Amino acid sequence: MYEHHSGLHRVRVIDGNGVRLLKFERNEQSSMRLDDPFETDIQYVGYLHLTLAVKPNAARALAIGLGGGSVVKRMWRDYPAMHIDVAEIDPEVIEVAYAFFELPDDERLHVTAADGRDFLLMTPATYDIIIVDAFNDDHIPRPLMTEEFLRLCRDRMSEDGVIAYNTIGSVYGSHSKPFRSLHRTVSNVWRNVWTFPTGIAEDTRDNTRNIILLASHADLTEDELLARIASRVDGLVTVPAFERFGEDLYRGKVRTGDVPLLLDEQRGR
Repeated sequence: MYEHHSGLHRVRVIDGNGVRLLKFERNEQSSMRLDDPFETDIQYVGYLHLTLAVKPNAARALAIGLGGGSVVKRMWRDYPAMHIDVAEIDPEVIEVAYAFFELPDDERLHVTAADGRDFLLMTPATYDIIIVDAFNDDHIPRPLMTEEFLRLCRDRMSEDGVIAYNTIGSVYGSHSKPFRSLHRTVSNVWRNVWTFPTGIAEDTRDNTRNIILLASHADLTEDELLARIASRVDGLVTVPAFERFGEDLYRGKVRTGDVPLLLDEQRGR
C-alpha cells in the first residue's frame, strides 16, 4: 500500500488477510482490521487500557508514540469524556496514520509532531494517563527511559495518575536485564509498580514478550486493581478478554540488584 523512508524510519503499510499493518524496518508497529478500524490483532494494545483500572475517571491522556493509532483511536471512541494528546516524533507517521489507519480528526484527539520529552517540557497540561509506546525499530529510545524523564512525567501527572510503558523483553532470565533496569528506575520514582507480561499465563515457553509496566502513586492495592480488571472497571472497558488480563500480573519479585538505574548521564549503579 505504501513504502517510504521518512528519514527516521523505513515506513511500510501492508494489507493482507483482512488486516492492515504498519511496519518500521523489520518490526510491526500497528495493525488494523479492515472491517473494523478500531480493532487490532496485536495483543499488547488492549493491555494499555489497564491504565483505566488505575484511574477510572481519567479525563486527559498523553500518548508518546503514535504508530497507526491503535491505542489512541480506541480510547477516543470508548471514553468520550477523555481528551487525548499525542506526541509523535516522525511527521510522516502522523500522515500515514490519518491516510491509512482512519485516525479520527477531532478536537478531543490532538496530535503534535514532536519528540515526547520535548513535548512534556513545553506543555502546561496535567495528565491522568501517560502512555509510552515509542520504538526505534525494536527498542525504546533511551531518553524516554531515564529517571530524569520519569520525574518529568510525574511532574506533568495528576497526583493519582498512571504511567504505562509498552516494552519488549523478559522479567527474568538471561535477556531480562534491560527490562529489570527500567523496572528499577520506575520504582525509584513511583510507589506502586505493576508488571504485566502479556499472555504469560497461557504460554511460558517464550520468555520474551511485550511487557506492560504500570506505575502510580494511587492509593490502590494489588487486590483492588485485580478486582477492577475482573469487572472491566465496572463495564467501562470493552477490550476483548480484558477481564482476564489480571491473570498475567507478575507477582514475583523483580530482581534489580545487578542492574543500573537509567540516568541521562550514566553515573554508575
